[in-house]
Amino acid sequence: MMKNASLKKAFITASIFAAVGYAGAALAHSGGGPIDSGSNNASATDLAAVTCFDDGNGAPDHLSGQIKDMSTPVSGLLLNFHIYKGQQMITSTDTISGDASYSPLVKLHGGAGVYYISATKTNAGVRLFDVIWHCETSGGIHTGTDIVVYQIQ
Repeated sequence: MMKNASLKKAFITASIFAAVGYAGAALAHSGGGPIDSGSNNASATDLAAVTCFDDGNGAPDHLSGQIKDMSTPVSGLLLNFHIYKGQQMITSTDTISGDASYSPLVKLHGGAGVYYISATKTNAGVRLFDVIWHCETSGGIHTGTDIVVYQIQ
């Protein structure tokens, strides 16, 4: 059972990195997967670090992002997307379970450096999600972006 959990985490991480690599060519960044695959952890949280840096396109001003619930609708089971850096944090919620639309776009203006992003949910139950994020200048030009996934629950 532990081996299956490790393999699953490795697969999800590889999928996220593959999505990041593919999306990077199109100047968009996305990834995701299941959260609470055991369907018994109301406080399940996925966590990653996104580094925004000047890749020659200008100094990063902010990280923006949003989340989409790609699962079958379940009343009272919603997904949240959080961005935090230093002493700042912003959250966006996909307020309609399983409608296949993204939550409102949020931006955290923290300049260059490491931002943390997380996906959480409001109740126990597995959810399949997609997250989009962008490091951008104040003028909306994409800047360098790296991601490291820390936790998949």
